[in-house]
Amino acid sequence: MTESKQSMADRARALFASNPGIEVTAVQASDAAGVQGWKNRQAMRRTLHDLVDAGYLTKSIGVAPTFKATGQGMRRKAMAPEERAERRREISRASKAKTRAAKAAAQAASPRVDRMTINRSRVAQLSGLAPAKPWGKEKGKERAAETVEEFKARGGHVQRLPASWEQAA
Repeated sequence: MTESKQSMADRARALFASNPGIEVTAVQASDAAGVQGWKNRQAMRRTLHDLVDAGYLTKSIGVAPTFKATGQGMRRKAMAPEERAERRREISRASKAKTRAAKAAAQAASPRVDRMTINRSRVAQLSGLAPAKPWGKEKGKERAAETVEEFKARGGHVQRLPASWEQAA
């Protein structure tokens, strides 16, 4: 079975152009256009709704909505695949240019703040709090550990607890 090269929109427009004043449901339109198979019928139904959105058809409201031609032509002309591809490229170029312009405007509006400026301001905010502890902060010049003798010399008191292995001996 060979499929027609016409799109569903072409088939639907041909149906309404060849039968002026016709008012049909989606099922009747599918039958009249020779569309077979449930997937193709769904495509025809979606196409009819798209043609309503485009202003080519009107749709009645009811249990089984009917479609009727408005008499207006299509707002947009059908494009060849090459024209469609070129249009997509134009839209993409315009979108990228708009994004670049917005980024440039944003950078021009506010100068970039470096991380150190942020850190300095944060340190200034925290300066009134408790002083920073030096342990672990002085990587290259860490203070040496205090010996027991130095601790006693400062007036410290050392309490010796017996170990379990000393009690067994």
